Amino acid sequence: MVQEDRDISYTSNTQYERNRLDVYYSNNGAQRDVLVFFFGGAWESGRKETYRYIGRNFTRKGLVTVVANYSLTPASIFTMVQECAAAVMWVYQNISAYGGNPNRIFLMGHSAGGHMIALLNSDPRYFRPYGLRNPIYGIILLDAFGLDMYEYLSQPSSRNDRYYNTFIQVFSLDPRNWKRASPIRYIRNIRNPHLILVGERTYPSIQMHNRHFFGILRNSQQAPVEFYEIPRRNHTAMVAYMYFSRNQQYDIILDFMQRY
Repeated sequence: MVQEDRDISYTSNTQYERNRLDVYYSNNGAQRDVLVFFFGGAWESGRKETYRYIGRNFTRKGLVTVVANYSLTPASIFTMVQECAAAVMWVYQNISAYGGNPNRIFLMGHSAGGHMIALLNSDPRYFRPYGLRNPIYGIILLDAFGLDMYEYLSQPSSRNDRYYNTFIQVFSLDPRNWKRASPIRYIRNIRNPHLILVGERTYPSIQMHNRHFFGILRNSQQAPVEFYEIPRRNHTAMVAYMYFSRNQQYDIILDFMQRY
């Protein structure tokens, strides 16, 4: 039976709903693998309640699952990722009370959420204030957008993106910030297992950046990395179809976690 502990503040600002998370767990057993999910929404929309099915489905399959909110625009990308770091630290310090193993925390992010977990994992500055080495055991990128924001925003065609003004609000007009917020520029720091899933019918930029990220990490041989293209799935369907617990992506993700 899935149990839920909802609206837990992961920062000292207990009145701020964007800094809250939900924990999904079962009393059957202890020291289960932990999955922390960060949703997408172009950094301007999204709420943890929408993804209750992610929490419940993974918990039924044997995990302890956490779904977290974070600030949205007009907050900067750096503020958002700092909040993701705070959420992960809360999980690391508290998840054992729910039967989770703090030494096996996997992060999964869709779209913008994938960008943030990739940046959090690869840029050491976000965990430095805690005096702790990166506590993330593995990363699962689900049709992640923005792995190379510098390359994307440098292209004149990016101005035609309907989210362009949002991107500029989040990442600023300064190309130095685009570089600083591009996970692909920190690949040399990665040492933990990565699983990359993209939809066959997703956006070309997502296909290109994820394949490039995968290629660099694979060729470096410094961390295990796997890549899967999911047939007939577009960007939204990559997460929406996980409403169905028999979706093949669950099998791929759980197999990856079990093997590492």
